[in-house]
Amino acid sequence: MSEAISGRMPRDYRIDFFRGLALVSIFVNHIPGNFFSNFTHRNFGLSDAAEVFVLLAGISAALAYYPRFVNGQAALSIGQIAKRIGTIYIAHLSSIAIGFAVYAAATIWFSAPQLMVPDERHWILDNTLGALAGIGALTYQTGNFNILPMYIGMMAMLPIIMILARINLLVALAASAAVWLVANILHFGPPNYPGNGVWYFNPLTWQLIFTIGFCGGVMLRRGVSLRPSPVLYALALAYLVASALLVMLPLWDRFPVMPEWVWITGFNKSWVGAFRLAHLLALVYVVLCSPIPAFLKRWLTHDNWIVSLGRNTLPVFWLSTLLAVTAHIIRQELFHLPNDPLLTGKSFVLDCTLVGAGMVFLFALAFLLDWTKPGGKARPAPVPAARLEPAE
Repeated sequence: MSEAISGRMPRDYRIDFFRGLALVSIFVNHIPGNFFSNFTHRNFGLSDAAEVFVLLAGISAALAYYPRFVNGQAALSIGQIAKRIGTIYIAHLSSIAIGFAVYAAATIWFSAPQLMVPDERHWILDNTLGALAGIGALTYQTGNFNILPMYIGMMAMLPIIMILARINLLVALAASAAVWLVANILHFGPPNYPGNGVWYFNPLTWQLIFTIGFCGGVMLRRGVSLRPSPVLYALALAYLVASALLVMLPLWDRFPVMPEWVWITGFNKSWVGAFRLAHLLALVYVVLCSPIPAFLKRWLTHDNWIVSLGRNTLPVFWLSTLLAVTAHIIRQELFHLPNDPLLTGKSFVLDCTLVGAGMVFLFALAFLLDWTKPGGKARPAPVPAARLEPAE
């Protein structure tokens, strides 16, 4: 099957806007115990900002690499993917190196060896050679520094996804679902060396979300509009409400113990559980079938602050990770606050300060990057509203 996707598609500010929101949510969630983490959408459903981020990454990959791939420039497209993988790899190595340096300095300053224990950080002390080898091989998975390796894994699969999508989008989705199912049944994924098990963000399961986003991006590029169904919309909305009740009450212990990808038993992110995936898709469907896309089309501009965050995803995420580590240490060691988001006057003021200061740094970075880009003052035309709006 051949297809032509020609012309440069205007940048869709709504994609950048939602990516920016996801980055803010990830930053807040990465500061354990802070008050504002009570209000991110993981508290009201079965999925969180990580799923949204990966879905949007798939959409962006389709818009960035697939047009050249199907228009006779497949080698160039794959070369660009390889270049992007190299950039992400360097970003990951630098972030985990600086992150460990911050934790080590805090351990010495506060005489707090417990800082080097949680989230597999102890491996850098218990098995230094293995940990160093694992960092280079991307197998050393530690808290806050495990998302970019998963992203590298999905980008490495992107050429295969594009080949299958060239045949048919349903073929790409079916192959992706098959990989997800086999990885879940066999409990298979990249090894977590020098620890045990597989990567916390297993790319063999998360690639399904990425592929769904990729196929959505191809359809967006083709100008395909979503045709809402009142019945499906009602079911999706009901599922979101039921999921919110399940999490908020909570009702986790009311269900039998089964594999997490089969049933609802928690928030383990290694296996992309079917109920988490369904929650993400229901959330996306309800948003797309609402007036929100049309409203955002009229409201968003190139200079919107959240759009600017989403436009500079990798450096903003990189900095947010290190800011979250610093904020965690300040809360825990300097002010001795618990990792449970309990509201007190002291914690509220501190959390406002830490989150507020962090957001200032993130917005400043995004502004600097936009300002220093060649032609950075140019304002690309926004995408037509029909691209992301449901059909009448």
